[in-house]
Amino acid sequence: MSIWKLLRLFVILFGLFLISCNQKKQEGIIDDPKDLELPKKVADSLWRRAINEGDFKAYHEVSMNYQLVLKDPELYYYALLMANKHQCPEAYMNLYDMLTWEGTIDGIELAGKDSISRNQALFYLLRAYELGENSAVYSVYEEYFTS
Repeated sequence: MSIWKLLRLFVILFGLFLISCNQKKQEGIIDDPKDLELPKKVADSLWRRAINEGDFKAYHEVSMNYQLVLKDPELYYYALLMANKHQCPEAYMNLYDMLTWEGTIDGIELAGKDSISRNQALFYLLRAYELGENSAVYSVYEEYFTS
């Protein structure tokens, strides 16, 4: 086989490789966060276990999903129930995060910048810290020990 035939074969194989790479279906790309939403039956089941039975693992799973798909207004209510009814540290931290998050949903500014909302947020943070929520340690440091 001559060098030219070998070179031609290489170019053809390389070209086919490039074409096949471009035609692969790109899985794993998520255009809309709603694509990640838990099915309603699953979410409802997790909320029932969390709220009715005090299942912190179920709360964690469903609350993480709600944050991921930007269902913060709904999460706020469930977090409040979990915090008040079961003293769930993660729920207290979620309440703090939601009251201090600087963002908007449907044009509504969510951050509570008034003194009452700020005090509530700090209460939730300190309660999460008191109950042993690991993620509260950094936030307490940021709130109280940095200038």
